[in-house]
Amino acid sequence: MAILRALCVSDERCNVKVPLKFGRFLFGGLKGDAHFGFSDREVSLLREEDVKEAEREAGFEFPVGCLAENLTVAGLPEEIPLGSILQIGTARLEVIEKGKRPGEPHSYGYRGWCLLPKVGYFLKVVQQGEASPGDEVFLEIAST
Repeated sequence: MAILRALCVSDERCNVKVPLKFGRFLFGGLKGDAHFGFSDREVSLLREEDVKEAEREAGFEFPVGCLAENLTVAGLPEEIPLGSILQIGTARLEVIEKGKRPGEPHSYGYRGWCLLPKVGYFLKVVQQGEASPGDEVFLEIAST
């Protein structure tokens, strides 16, 4: 079973994202986030397992949102096929990309660490809805 651990937004690009108790997914992204409406990669996601592994390697903790992620989810598989759908609360999001495109800069990190370029997922809102930390996350794997 996968669980939404954190839901984060920032009011300006390159600012640390702050956790919310409740979020609204709209076409264009997560309401209140600085990236809303600016990209086809509307929502960013890190698996909690990848964050914990990086914490072990780094020797310090990563506060939620410090790696520029909108969502932290525990219990998802390591590889999520593109086209898969995540049902989070009443919202549905499609997995459209893993990591960053080759050569694409990533200007944001935390104490020298960036996870989105390698293990992050980018999602597109396909059904608007609401979610809160603690909500179960259902994964519909895309057929390959």
